[in-house]
Amino acid sequence: MKIAVTPFSIQSIPKLMESGADIFIMGNEEYANRLVHSFSTIELQKASTMIDEAGKELYISLNIMMHNKDIEDVKEFLSFIKTLPIKGIIFGEVGVYEVAKELDVEDLLIYNPETLNTNSYDPIFWKELGIKGLTISKEITLEDLLEISQDSPLELSMIGHGHLNMFHSRRPLIENFFKYQRSEYEDLINNRNLRIVEEIRNESYPIFQDRHGTHIFRDKALESFQEVVTIAKALDVFIIDGIFKDTDYIVDVVQAYKTLLGNPKQTLAEELSEQYKEDHDSGFLYKKTVYDKY
Repeated sequence: MKIAVTPFSIQSIPKLMESGADIFIMGNEEYANRLVHSFSTIELQKASTMIDEAGKELYISLNIMMHNKDIEDVKEFLSFIKTLPIKGIIFGEVGVYEVAKELDVEDLLIYNPETLNTNSYDPIFWKELGIKGLTISKEITLEDLLEISQDSPLELSMIGHGHLNMFHSRRPLIENFFKYQRSEYEDLINNRNLRIVEEIRNESYPIFQDRHGTHIFRDKALESFQEVVTIAKALDVFIIDGIFKDTDYIVDVVQAYKTLLGNPKQTLAEELSEQYKEDHDSGFLYKKTVYDKY
């Protein structure tokens, strides 16, 4: 199983390589949502060469909700990244698949619609359409993950560590709220230090607004220290998303998972879970979401 990370800068890439990262997920804010950092085309070109020469892999995130007005821009961006030594293109919009097919790069596509890949027929369906892989829904339990992964014909990935996005609206909700309150809001756009608190709950949820709308995340980040050895039997790619964190945090986490994969001591896994328990939990690995009805 390979470990994928989200670098905060080109300068952080060598450090993440040394920690054990195999895949780097990068993108540009015009074509991707919820990036830890937006890289220019020049930076992507430079990073792709650096990563390729090191024998590592670069995946480009292209997970915007594509509207008609975006099609030509997406074609241009795909034409650009087609020239780079990349190994994957993460998308969540079926229209992007059609654009990629026109440019003959559908074999690099990795389908991640956030919540829709929830059963063992999804890999079969997308295999027939010629894509590379898919990302399992972040609300899937460990039991379901193991079942879905059996005999999968595609590369399977999943966010195994990091904050999980649970809401995205194209509406500028933070801006609208402060306009209604007749308050200043300019400094709050793209501010990732904000949290929203529900009236009937104690949790506070990370929230930010950017050019693509408003995003709200689970209050605690996911950690899978005690499950990673089992997960490694099911996944091809284990994603560590560093949003709301920094490079040092990702380095520490990658090293911890690499240690566990090389020496799967349950006591060490338990110690790591205990170390991170204040603001991390096991997400949905052991519980169905409230929307999963039988």
